[in-house]
Amino acid sequence: MSGADWLSYSLQDFVMFGPQVFLRLFVRINQDLWPWQVLAVVAAIGIPVLLFRQGRNARCLAVGLMAVAWAVSGYGFLVGYFGPINWPAAWFGWAFVAQGVLLAAAMLFGGVHGGALSFGRFVALWLIVACGLPWLVLAESGQWQALALFGIAPGTTAAAGALIVAVITGPWRWLYLPLLVLWSLFSAAMFWVLQTSWLLVTPVATLLLVGAGFWLSPRPARSLD
Repeated sequence: MSGADWLSYSLQDFVMFGPQVFLRLFVRINQDLWPWQVLAVVAAIGIPVLLFRQGRNARCLAVGLMAVAWAVSGYGFLVGYFGPINWPAAWFGWAFVAQGVLLAAAMLFGGVHGGALSFGRFVALWLIVACGLPWLVLAESGQWQALALFGIAPGTTAAAGALIVAVITGPWRWLYLPLLVLWSLFSAAMFWVLQTSWLLVTPVATLLLVGAGFWLSPRPARSLD
């Protein structure tokens, strides 16, 4: 195929399904998983609670729950449900699993920050993500079973995961960032092609929350010397 042939393609040519097919995936996974979604809700509540308990162990456990959320949403939704109709989604699904492994490694090998976080700001942003973003798919589909829950839907999981930038340090943080950016660009392009305007809020929010994660990150203590 010549370069001129490639230039004749548009984004629409690489999306072989319509918005209703995509939105139906959220309904299917919620129906198939019921009632295990309760565990995802518990994790969404437990992560901010653990992050602000005294002691590094609680913070590491919160990062561990986030690692599980990355892996479950990647393998469950992207590989299992979305991958069969969109091959790049399967690649991203395995990248989500790898992101979970990366967080688990950061948890085990000292990549979790022990400094104090701004409790009110972090919780406010977390609640916006965990309680607000899941309703965007419902707004597009009109079906309450289509809620895009944290730990199940990759968009909501990635947006919440962007805030975890605040508690991981050193090279772990820089290894963690690329997938957040790449997933946001990929999903934004897909939602644009599908003309699901409400869903565009999620990738935009993810990129903004990456910046918020840096802003909320504990500052290193400075010596008077």
